[in-house]
Amino acid sequence: MLKYVINIVFLLLCCTVLQAQEEKEIEQAQDSIQKKYGLRIGIDAASLARSFFDDNYQGFQILGDFRLTPSLYVAGELGNETIAKDLERIEYETSGSFFKAGIDYNFYNNWLEMDNMIYGGARIGVASFGHELYRYEYNSDNTLFPILSQQVQREFTGLTAIWFEVQGGMKVEVFNNIYLMANVQLKFLINESTPDDFDNLHIPGFGVTNDFNGIGVGYTYGILYRIPLFKK
Repeated sequence: MLKYVINIVFLLLCCTVLQAQEEKEIEQAQDSIQKKYGLRIGIDAASLARSFFDDNYQGFQILGDFRLTPSLYVAGELGNETIAKDLERIEYETSGSFFKAGIDYNFYNNWLEMDNMIYGGARIGVASFGHELYRYEYNSDNTLFPILSQQVQREFTGLTAIWFEVQGGMKVEVFNNIYLMANVQLKFLINESTPDDFDNLHIPGFGVTNDFNGIGVGYTYGILYRIPLFKK
């Protein structure tokens, strides 16, 4: 009986030692994994696809980020948009450029040798743009008269806008240093310059505006390539 007890105790000790050794090897392997650091740059496929399918839109957007720590990135976007609208009451065209800069934080705990992101981010966006107004309709003060149409050719230039933006999305490494990404954006308008006798109906990089609040939404999906500079 004592012999069996000694054997069981010995087996338990062996299992404990082996498990401790395995955990130590896993920790050492995790400590030895090197994260890739470098400039990740790419294009927004959403704006390119819209430019191809929508005759009233032309635009592009360059995406980029740079890893500061294993989970923290500095990130930004640079783009240009031209959008034409021919609506029931108004016809106009808006064009301009925009730049967004901020940070992304990766909440995803990667497995060994994986480099994916499920992230949240924040941006400050700045746009410089202008409008061309071609036509608008208005009500006469006398309600007995119909709506009047005014044909004009007015240009408004030198306009600017600033907004704060939060993002949520993912970036997945599909091949070595090649990533697919997608995100959604919620934007809060901070400041804008408006032309005389007109209003900003669209702001490049921000999107459609309205009279009720300064909130906009957007999305991006694209492809990026990381230029590997070093590992640590």
